[in-house]
Amino acid sequence: MAMNASGAAGWQWLNRWRIIGAIAKFADVFTRSWAVVGLLIASCAGSPLSPASQPTPHAQPTPTPDYPLALAADVLRAFTEALNRRDFPAAFALLADAPRATLRDSTALARSYQAVLVAAAAQSFYIEPRGGLLVQDGRATAALATLWESNVVGPFTVTSTLALTFTQAGWRVDWTPDAIIPGLAEGVLRLDREAPIRGAIYAADGTPLAVQQPSTVLGVQRGAIADAEEEARLLALLSAVTGLAPEAIKAKYADQPADWFSPIAEVDGEALDAHYAELERFPAVGVRLFYRRAYPQPDLAPHVVGFVGPIPAESLEAYRALGYQGDEQIGLAGVEATADGVLAGLPGGQLKLFANGSVTLLAARPPEPAQDVTLTISPPLQLTAQRLLGAQAGAVVVLRAGDSAVLAMASWPSFSLDKRPRASGALLNRATQGQYPAGSTFKMVTMAAAIGEGLAQPAEVFRDPGYWDGLGRAFRKTCWLRGGHGRITLQDGLTASCNVVFYALGLRLHQHRPDALSEYARRFGFGRLTGIELPEAAGLVPDPDWKRRALGAAWTAGDTVNLAIGQGALLVTPLQVAQMTAALANGGVLRRPYIIAAPRLAVPQQAESPERIELSALSAIQQAMIGVTRNPRLGTATYRFSDFDYCFQDERILPCRDLPARARARARRLIVAGKSGTAQAGGDAKPFAWFTAYAPADAPEIVVTVVLENAGEGSALAAPLARQLIEHYYGLPLSSAPRERRVGD
Repeated sequence: MAMNASGAAGWQWLNRWRIIGAIAKFADVFTRSWAVVGLLIASCAGSPLSPASQPTPHAQPTPTPDYPLALAADVLRAFTEALNRRDFPAAFALLADAPRATLRDSTALARSYQAVLVAAAAQSFYIEPRGGLLVQDGRATAALATLWESNVVGPFTVTSTLALTFTQAGWRVDWTPDAIIPGLAEGVLRLDREAPIRGAIYAADGTPLAVQQPSTVLGVQRGAIADAEEEARLLALLSAVTGLAPEAIKAKYADQPADWFSPIAEVDGEALDAHYAELERFPAVGVRLFYRRAYPQPDLAPHVVGFVGPIPAESLEAYRALGYQGDEQIGLAGVEATADGVLAGLPGGQLKLFANGSVTLLAARPPEPAQDVTLTISPPLQLTAQRLLGAQAGAVVVLRAGDSAVLAMASWPSFSLDKRPRASGALLNRATQGQYPAGSTFKMVTMAAAIGEGLAQPAEVFRDPGYWDGLGRAFRKTCWLRGGHGRITLQDGLTASCNVVFYALGLRLHQHRPDALSEYARRFGFGRLTGIELPEAAGLVPDPDWKRRALGAAWTAGDTVNLAIGQGALLVTPLQVAQMTAALANGGVLRRPYIIAAPRLAVPQQAESPERIELSALSAIQQAMIGVTRNPRLGTATYRFSDFDYCFQDERILPCRDLPARARARARRLIVAGKSGTAQAGGDAKPFAWFTAYAPADAPEIVVTVVLENAGEGSALAAPLARQLIEHYYGLPLSSAPRERRVGD
């Protein structure tokens, strides 16, 4: 059949599309971009431009009063300098009468250079005269070297010739488009882009999470359509094959260059086979291979994986400056967005000038290959986290204690990657972007600050009658335990989450230094980005300077006292709480959480890790956190872990009751260290329920942080979920949450 080269190649591919699909991973994708620069320049001028005649160079004559050579050099220098600083009115003022009449104004001159910048995907150019002037009979010529900085083909230099004419007004520039690129006046500049196949995303165990799937696209080459009658028949057939309206199909190719393959619609092999005989009668029809993003596990960690989509209109100019054509798919959320540069690679291509029947290769650069990305996510643990969180608004973060690798990260509301969510709330990754009051999970920071500043000791005894009047009876504050904890040490105060103890510490810290507690909060990673390879929020650590700037008010003792129990203006993310917990577990090293195992990406400078926290209070805090789950008298979550009794035996973890009494006494136990929190949300809304923990307490391997929005108390609701995740991690049967609840935190 009669078919253009593109169409013929496409139909050859069609006949063996299943074989090609199997090896499509190794194919390159070519995207062709046309820029008819010569026609653009001509349209700017209002009439076709002819190349200036280039005189045969002769030996330079001795300057005469009629043709002062020095003045010609001055004009040449002034003209190129004006172009280099993009002062096109100044450059236009130096033109001779002929190019002034052709261009009409400086805007047309500017568009001539801009058209080449666009066609070459270049950001800038710089012109430099080379050698001296050749002068004869009132005309002069000079060689120009123009350096173009293209984001597709890289930097390249073009040498051209610029003519000057001596007029009554002195030397003037006899400019033509050939002064930009020789042959451009009647030629066509074309950039053939070559884009690498987008890299895949895999989970830690190799499960594919995002891949490129080969597919076929049906397209039209407008210039190969014979006449209006053939076009009508072609549109009717394509409408039947694709389901698109004829006018919608025509709109896809009507404004494209005549010999450009214009994609119409993605079609499957079955549809192409069914209409093969009809389609092959049209030389304008072609079939090409392309790739689309697919998510084999659309419900697995969607906030982490993210998705791709068209370049947003507000970002289009920036992406074109990077060498994109503008119709590509880019990462818009999750790892797809933050690792987009790695996953996409960089386009390459060839820049060619078609003029007078010949082709000149101006510059070329191969594409930079895309890379696959492997995450630290464990699919079984991730799915369990998502299932346990269920439809409760909130988030779960599970870290590997030793290096803060993210093993699971769940957020609700959620969505499926095979369809874009309608509600923007579902797109928010609450694990990294949700900002909440920390509640009692912040008390570890307060204890560290008080001991670190020499204001308290773990064994110091406090008196809790159920209330605290440290700011005066008019500002009485109460403990969550209505009758109070009586005499209680600082360490036990953390285990029991005694508010009165921490009110007193807050006042001491304020009197010592009003910004001391805020400073310790930042040491623990609050109020700044963690540096994880995902979109995240920094949260807020209030201090005297912040309050003065934001509210125009002075910082008071009451502000520090509120901050001491994790309330007030303090805002944290679940990931930041998990990062703090990991630091407490591993001896005070605040490591940057990460979710991309390979390749490792650059991180924000302020999030460089590890950073060591000097914690004289570390041992006391760790013992207090063990008491939260083990101290039957004071621990706020002991009733949630009362039957959590497992022992390590060789390579196994068994219920301790299954061991003989003597072995049970010597066995190492699986103990969880944790902290509950119930953060007030304001008004009549239920509080945010927190629980953060690590296990085993004696040699931490896993960190689990849970927050449930407007749910209730942390020990009642968040602690059971954290326990179940630890059970899953160690292959233990999942417990069911006890029905009874206890007031706490």
